[in-house]
Amino acid sequence: MLRFKGTLKISGDKSISHRALILSAMSTGKTKITNLLESDDVMRTLNILKELGIKIIKEQDTWLVYGNGTNGFIEPNEFLDCGNSGTTARLMIGAVSSNPINCTFIGDKSLSKRSMSRVTQHLEKIGAIVHLTKKDYLPLIITGSDKLIPISHKIQKASAQIKSSLILAGLNIHGKTKIVESIPTRDHTERLLKYLNVKFKIKKTKNKLTQIELNGPYEIKSKNIEVAGDPSSASFFIVGALILPKSKIKLKNVMLNTSRIAFIKILKSMGGKIKVKKTKKLCGETIGNISVEYSNLKGVNIPSSQSAFLIDEYPILSIAASQARGKTVMYGLEELRYKESDRINSIVYNLKKLGIDIKEENNNVLISGKKNQVKRNIKVKTFDDHRIAMSLSILNVLYENKLIIDNKKCISISYPDFEKHLNYLL
Repeated sequence: MLRFKGTLKISGDKSISHRALILSAMSTGKTKITNLLESDDVMRTLNILKELGIKIIKEQDTWLVYGNGTNGFIEPNEFLDCGNSGTTARLMIGAVSSNPINCTFIGDKSLSKRSMSRVTQHLEKIGAIVHLTKKDYLPLIITGSDKLIPISHKIQKASAQIKSSLILAGLNIHGKTKIVESIPTRDHTERLLKYLNVKFKIKKTKNKLTQIELNGPYEIKSKNIEVAGDPSSASFFIVGALILPKSKIKLKNVMLNTSRIAFIKILKSMGGKIKVKKTKKLCGETIGNISVEYSNLKGVNIPSSQSAFLIDEYPILSIAASQARGKTVMYGLEELRYKESDRINSIVYNLKKLGIDIKEENNNVLISGKKNQVKRNIKVKTFDDHRIAMSLSILNVLYENKLIIDNKKCISISYPDFEKHLNYLL
């Protein structure tokens, strides 16, 4: 049987790559970005910034971004095509909203079914003019203004994308913009802003809400950025090593932001032999090495309070649960219905096909693990979802390549080197 072995440096983090490009474009001066993730999603952000008048060139392994400042975007001649990238769409809508330009954002079939009003309703309150398809979807036309109103925004739905969009808008708004989160979310934007020496406040209110206060407009001086390795990309190989007998791997240069490695805590509670060693700080983020070896996993309950921190890892956690003894229950997965696919449906459909005892009840998923063998070739569906495709690819190693996966090309959305890294560890 195949096993995972060896040491691997993980590709750059997708979330930070988007933000590194956008904040470099909104800085003044030249930024060198290294270890940028050159995935389809990130390239959508890069090409949209070029359409908005930002000079971006590649020299060997380094990307050079010549920033025009927080009010430096010019009106594009083309539609701004976000492809499959929700991060590109939601963050760039916020970034352009405080510039006096007209922009039309479009996306692929999947992205055009994902809600944009959760962002635009906040932007409309401060003076941006937005026209949405069916009042919620792309294509979207936004008319920005450099006279947006500084107000306090209360974010009801846990979303780092909404928060980041409002932060990017606030960088060019005259006066105090406040953003209040009822549920904490990933804080990559805030960490990168601190690294870039942008002065803003974060505080906890009396009722334990998180409040971010910006006092714009800002002039951000450019600073070189190195992108840390992506923990969500690492999660596939971590689970692979846990479920493939005799596996032992080390993953280097992985970002260890606590809002991104909740899945490691879950896997450890399942009995996973995982060691995390912090090595240094990199552009505001802690990074380190993760060592993993094969383990006998057991089922656990994953509370809904963790869902905001596991949104990208549920597909691969479901693979771990399928190979664990006992029952795993994942609670409160409603947000999974609004990703690249309805991920609850995608997970349940494929694991059922493979003879795993899995069911869905009121946005909760129940999996009874079983180390079953696949004796014949079985067709499985990615639903054009990169994380479903990678999860099935890991399971395919365990099942000795008996899974016929319908569309692996979608993996390039977030991890173009996935197949190369997978083969390297085998």
